[in-house]
Amino acid sequence: MKIMTLFVLLAGAAGAQAQTGVDGQVPPALRNRSAAPPPAAGTALRAQALDKLEAQFRAADRDGNGSLTPDEAKGFGFVARHFDEIDAGRRGAVGFDDLRAYLARAKAGQEANRRPE
Repeated sequence: MKIMTLFVLLAGAAGAQAQTGVDGQVPPALRNRSAAPPPAAGTALRAQALDKLEAQFRAADRDGNGSLTPDEAKGFGFVARHFDEIDAGRRGAVGFDDLRAYLARAKAGQEANRRPE
C-alpha cells in the first residue's frame, strides 16, 4: 500500500510538472533565467568589431597622440604589415581614420573583384 501511495504521489507530481513546464531537476534560480541575448549581426556586429579595432589601435599608441608610427605599429601586427598602404598621405604616421579609410578601400576592392562582368 505504501508503495502504491508513493507511486500515485510521484505520478501526480510528474503530471503537475508536465502541465506547468517546470523541470524539478533544474534549480529554481536557473528556471526563470532569460534567454541570452542573440549574438550581434549586421550593423551591430560591424560596430563591435570597429570598437575592438579602435581599442587595439589605442593600446598600440604608446605616446597617446592618436597616431601610430611604424615603430608603434609593431604592437599592432595588421597595421605594421599594411602600414604603407594605410599611410596614403605618406606622413610617416597613421591615425585611426587612416585605418578606417584603408579598410573601406580594401572592402570596396574586394567587392569589385567579386562582381561578375
